[in-house]
Amino acid sequence: MSAATRTANLAQVVKPSRAIPILLSLFVFSLVLDNGFKFMSPALAESLSLPVNTVSLQATLAGVLIGIGAVVYAALADTIPIRKLIIFAIVVMTVGSLVGFIFQGSFWLILVGRLIQSAGLAAAETLYVIYVTKHFKGDEQKKYLGFSTAAFQLSLLIGAVGSGFIATYIGWAAFFLVALLSLLAIPVVLRTVPEETTGAGHVDVFGLFLIAVFATGVILFMQAFNPWYLLPIAAGLALFIWHIRAHDNAVITGAFFRNAQYSLMLLVVFVIYSVQLGYTFVFPFLVSDLYGYNLGEVSLLLVPGYIAAVIVGSATGKIARFLTSKQAITLALIVIILSLLVPALVVEKWIGIFVISMVLFGMGFALMYGPLLSTAILRVPVQNSGIAIGFYNLTINIAVPVGIAYTATLVQLKPQLIDGIVGSGQASVYGSVLLILAGVSALGLVLYRASVVVLERKGTEMNTPVEHQSADESASAPGTP
Repeated sequence: MSAATRTANLAQVVKPSRAIPILLSLFVFSLVLDNGFKFMSPALAESLSLPVNTVSLQATLAGVLIGIGAVVYAALADTIPIRKLIIFAIVVMTVGSLVGFIFQGSFWLILVGRLIQSAGLAAAETLYVIYVTKHFKGDEQKKYLGFSTAAFQLSLLIGAVGSGFIATYIGWAAFFLVALLSLLAIPVVLRTVPEETTGAGHVDVFGLFLIAVFATGVILFMQAFNPWYLLPIAAGLALFIWHIRAHDNAVITGAFFRNAQYSLMLLVVFVIYSVQLGYTFVFPFLVSDLYGYNLGEVSLLLVPGYIAAVIVGSATGKIARFLTSKQAITLALIVIILSLLVPALVVEKWIGIFVISMVLFGMGFALMYGPLLSTAILRVPVQNSGIAIGFYNLTINIAVPVGIAYTATLVQLKPQLIDGIVGSGQASVYGSVLLILAGVSALGLVLYRASVVVLERKGTEMNTPVEHQSADESASAPGTP
């Protein structure tokens, strides 16, 4: 019996739906690990006696690697069966976690472990949606993609609460050992994920390398504002522009950037999503320093916000019946600004204001994601929508670590913009950081409204039809931040 015949027979025996539980579980598990390590940065800083901006590297550089890794795995899935990629990713994730745990006394070896671990985490976060789009169509596909939206918010909740309690009551390094549980998934993957016939594929290694150079340069510059880091930023950007102009098979072509609506929305996306994990990163430091809460207690303060985000995210289709995309995005940005501005002005008055702040913050991003994505790709040809969505999510994955980097640096610089208004010392520092994050969010709102004016003067329709918006939300759910 030929290999092709055996593959075809196995595909008939193994129903694609049997693999959904294990692939979705790995999707959640990977996000739990990644978000957990971001949340427990204060524990690392205290244990290793390191400044905040140094410790943030284990979150920022890992974030860049996950963003780029997602694109690589997506391309590899065209040439290598998904089950093999998943098993490879589990092994890589395990190796990285063991490196981090064994060398927990050295931050730089912990960083190496986190980067190796993240190279594995990127697969599970990407391959679930590829598997679903390959094996399911119509309503069944939407159903399984919809699972990933709820799973994403669930993973944020479990990651924050789980890592907070482990760091507080066991020890932060033990969180590395949690990754070893993924080894139990290998027999299930072999039993339930079917073999697939694959074809030719292409990975734009040089283009992704240039993106990594640019993003890493930005993050390192944010650490200490060393002008030498401007060199890789400038070189990476210049070479990337040349690369996409000169090569038709680049990760994205120049035609996408000649689409004014897509380009302007990417700029808005980069600015506003740098705030999202910036606030989440600084939140445990803030609450711990000003109110004396441990990480386990801090994590519980986030629960209402994640629940609110799940509710709003699940209701975006219904909300679209009452609000246009333009109205939804504008409202979401205003809510995000208020969620940062109000606690900045009463930073040390009442802990409850931060619970309310996180509820509004999560609701704002959940409300904004679908309409903003749909607006960005509205003028992109259907045959190019996959590439457009992929680069959109890559932009988010680059913006997030950049936001963590500049937020960590702000905490280290100890700004005193509102000294005397909210108090002095740490209260003024954290109030000033929140005020700056609110200002960045306001910049995002200004950029968006200015883009609307420019595009409408050109006669471009900015409001996305409900059907288009709902479909795009389903197609892009795994990238929902």
